[in-house]
Amino acid sequence: DYITKMLGKKTRTALTSGGLEPVVDRGGEGHSVFAKAFLDALGDNKGVMDGTQMFTRVRQQVRLNADQTPQYSNIRLAGHEVGGDFLFVRRK
Repeated sequence: DYITKMLGKKTRTALTSGGLEPVVDRGGEGHSVFAKAFLDALGDNKGVMDGTQMFTRVRQQVRLNADQTPQYSNIRLAGHEVGGDFLFVRRK
């Protein structure tokens, strides 16, 4: 099972609001565009979402609403294991 395999891996990744370009600090209903997209993705999650799925959702919304491109990548030399990823689990 995909999720079970991921639970045994160390994950060292970063999801950032942009690359080297300036990022927007507002425009997301009291939050930044990035924070709003992240919170919306968390709220819409009905079960388990991995970090890559989160990134895809956040990136799409941010790019539609701001001139910035979120980034998601493994952190070099930090102990990331191939195949690992964050898991966002909805609590009831």
